Amino acid sequence: MDQDIILDKLKKAKQELISNHEELERCTSDLKIANINLNIRETEKELNMEEFNSNLEQMMFAISHKVRKSVANILGLSKLLCEDVNLGNNELREILLLIIQSAESLNTSTEELSKFICLKRRS
Repeated sequence: MDQDIILDKLKKAKQELISNHEELERCTSDLKIANINLNIRETEKELNMEEFNSNLEQMMFAISHKVRKSVANILGLSKLLCEDVNLGNNELREILLLIIQSAESLNTSTEELSKFICLKRRS
């Protein structure tokens, strides 16, 4: 009789081991799938970051040329104002309007860059 009890206990223990093993295999499978999904998301994140950096470089290149042009205009016109003391009122107004246009262009360029960065951070 003791052998029957022991055999019953062993059978139950074996069933429990089989059940635990199956559960462990399911968990292992779930972990593998989760790891694959994580790797996919990480790769997508890296690609998005590369695209963002590329777009940012292109925007910075374009903005730097716009900024450089505006700054060069402002500097050139400012030097002209300082050096030529014989300018008339109409010439002074024209130069001041050109300085204002260059400053507005500079302002627009920096606003474009700020908007671009904000839009890319949200996406």
